[in-house]
Amino acid sequence: MPEATQKQPIQWKWVVIGIIVGFVIIGASYFIVAPKFHSDAIQSLVLLVGFVVTGAVVGYYSPGVTIREALYAGLILMVILAIGFALMGSGESGHGTVFFLLLVLGGVLAQVGGWIGEKLQGSGEPTSAEARATTAFQWKWVFVGLALGFALNVLFVFLLAPVFNISLNMAHIAFSISFVVTGYIVGVKSPGVTLREPAVAGVIAVLLEWLFLQFAISLPVPAEVITFGMFEGFLLTLFGAWVGEKVQLAMEKSEEAA
Repeated sequence: MPEATQKQPIQWKWVVIGIIVGFVIIGASYFIVAPKFHSDAIQSLVLLVGFVVTGAVVGYYSPGVTIREALYAGLILMVILAIGFALMGSGESGHGTVFFLLLVLGGVLAQVGGWIGEKLQGSGEPTSAEARATTAFQWKWVFVGLALGFALNVLFVFLLAPVFNISLNMAHIAFSISFVVTGYIVGVKSPGVTLREPAVAGVIAVLLEWLFLQFAISLPVPAEVITFGMFEGFLLTLFGAWVGEKVQLAMEKSEEAA
């Protein structure tokens, strides 16, 4: 989780960048999702994922450790969105749940995204040679893969589907591709060999998505579908991670030869 103490001063430039990026990501997500999905749960989920993505962008692209910057950007975005929903008449429009969840969770999820971005950037991570010397299971990369995979699953299904008007079968393909992309990102960005970690994350992501479907939007999913989804998530994320590891090794050899 985020480091408890950071001695460097806050980089307000990245707070401002985070606010701008988040406003674009979260705002665009809302106007894509709202006309197609009238469920408060789905709208809330997509917007909250937007906070994670915002924090990840700040954490990944900014130099140094900028987890606090992601948090502050998320908190300011919460205020902006709160004002926006208030002007829209959140209570009268049926957006009360969305309004409440954004206020409660937005800043925290932006900070989580910042931590994920820092890990993908390599901040505080051992060198690849050091990481390859150990075979210990790294739970932090399970968490990174889980957050990243869950976010990509949501974005691929609930944003790409409405934008391109794709069918249910194509939505499943997009859902499957998001697992491969998740595994690839973790494999290519994490030092050492991290194949098991994203694969486990893929399984947990499917379970979380089942909980959302079952209890948030009351959409029962047969047990055999969940079982197949877990198996699919494991294999596709594992495959993506394997490809990512191959690319990482090729990049390392290229740098050594240069």
